[in-house]
Amino acid sequence: MHCEEKLYAIREVSELTGIKPVTLRAWQRRYNIIQPERTEKGHRLYTEQHIEQIKVIQGWLEKGVAIGKVKALLESGVDSVESEVSSEHLDEVEQMLAALAMLNKSKADSVLGQVCKEYPLDIINARFIQPATDALKQVKRSQQSLQYGMFQSLVLDKLSSILEAENKVARRGKCLLVSYDSLGSIELRLWALKLADNGYNISFIEAVEDVSALVDHPTLAKHQAVSIFAAQAPAQVQLKSISKLAEKMGEAFLPSPLVESLIQV
Repeated sequence: MHCEEKLYAIREVSELTGIKPVTLRAWQRRYNIIQPERTEKGHRLYTEQHIEQIKVIQGWLEKGVAIGKVKALLESGVDSVESEVSSEHLDEVEQMLAALAMLNKSKADSVLGQVCKEYPLDIINARFIQPATDALKQVKRSQQSLQYGMFQSLVLDKLSSILEAENKVARRGKCLLVSYDSLGSIELRLWALKLADNGYNISFIEAVEDVSALVDHPTLAKHQAVSIFAAQAPAQVQLKSISKLAEKMGEAFLPSPLVESLIQV
């Protein structure tokens, strides 16, 4: 008996692989990789083979391969990547630094937009945001403030716009994210996007110093999950309040890695 091959919509593929639909579209349009089938109305449909290819590409990207070199690797049929095709940071880092040096906001925004379309979030952080940030720390202090200020503003705006788009398609309900970091934390927004990848509609409160009032707050009943974020260890008294919140929320408590390591969840 003939069994028809299962086909997956782009949103299903995104949930299975962690690669956002905008990235899958960018790979197809710009680099001619992962060519899905189409419905009569033009909607993309992916096969199991496509999904396996996406996972292979993810592995290459994590090893430092640029997305522009993926098509040649797929066509060559190699199982592992050569060291010379990989890099610790994306080529776009240099493009970004050049744009920032000229205080060319439109060019810098264009580079950032391209990176955010073409790479998964973890790659963006590890091989673009972090290397660019480290490089900016080496800039002369008189120029550093201007360049980093522009970079931070652009990254915050971009991550916020991505989160807004993800919230529109959230399926698992609302998640309240409370952060001990100061206003304008890039790390907070990256964590928010990780939660959004799990299907939550994220709203966050920044620069919080005390979460004790949240433990018995009525807003908890309106949220399906709660997350606490901190880039640095909160005070011991706050860890006690966080632990109480974790006990009350159970599996609906979604702490950031540092917070999780500091409390008994």
